[in-house]
Amino acid sequence: MKTIAHPTLVIAFLLAALSGPALADHHKKITVLYMGGRGHDSDGYYKSISGQLAKQGDFELVLSNKLDDLKAETIKKYDVVLFFGSGGNFTDPAQEKGLDDYVRGGGGVVGVHATDAFKKSDSYWKMFGGQFVGHGGGKFPIEFTDTTHPITKGMKGFEIEDESYRDKFHPATIDKLHHLGRINRGNEKHSMIWIHEYGKGRLFNTGLGHDQKAWDNPALQKLVIRSLYWAARKPVKDPKK
Repeated sequence: MKTIAHPTLVIAFLLAALSGPALADHHKKITVLYMGGRGHDSDGYYKSISGQLAKQGDFELVLSNKLDDLKAETIKKYDVVLFFGSGGNFTDPAQEKGLDDYVRGGGGVVGVHATDAFKKSDSYWKMFGGQFVGHGGGKFPIEFTDTTHPITKGMKGFEIEDESYRDKFHPATIDKLHHLGRINRGNEKHSMIWIHEYGKGRLFNTGLGHDQKAWDNPALQKLVIRSLYWAARKPVKDPKK
């Protein structure tokens, strides 16, 4: 005997399918598109983060230096896009629109040391919330301004050797950013860790992560791994040893 689906259920399914961009299947591993190939030691960070994610067993990391992978037909395959480093500009409006539509439609973005990038793009600035204007350096303490958020819950302030990125905030989103942590050294007390709910999507950004000394810091590793789970709307987990 054949079972025929109720017409109401069929209509509901079709409406759900047409309501927004088709994103990755969240029942499988978290698929992460790593956008490298620009400024800073992109290859070095890829090696660092790929090793960390391999230990977790929950991620599939794909390396890319092709901006065309941000176009709608490709970016929809991924749960999260991970941006690292400075420099670069979109070479095709479809790349910029693909990224913007992806996040507004529910995709996730994690930025590590990535606000000094795509500086001709208002969309990228608006999405990230901040745009790099300068930095100090050396060792400095990071204090958390929110210890209840899933990304920072239970974490304590830490010291790191890094660049202390300063950003100007986009006028349209300055009041929509949720700040999680800041540098606390003398007169340097600006935010360096925040999240942004952009449309239906999620963005995590930290100005930390300049080089290997920073990447090896366990607290930064913990932040980034937690943020990838959060951006993908998965239960947040700590790094495995």
